[in-house]
Amino acid sequence: MTENQAEIIDQFGKRVQRCYGCLIAFYMKDMWLGEDITYYCENCKDETMFHFDEYTKIIEVAKLREAEENKHHH
Repeated sequence: MTENQAEIIDQFGKRVQRCYGCLIAFYMKDMWLGEDITYYCENCKDETMFHFDEYTKIIEVAKLREAEENKHHH
């Protein structure tokens, strides 16, 4: 992962998302992704879900909104 990609992932992790279990808002970096593309906090997650650190390894960084915003800043 390049330094630029790491910066984009860091920005992506600062997005706020509500947990589908308790409806409390968390930073994406603190959430787990469910199979149906829903996000859960640590208290509501189950063993089938992937933590932010895991699913950011397989996403296409260039397709994130933060990547587009980063292009306009350079």
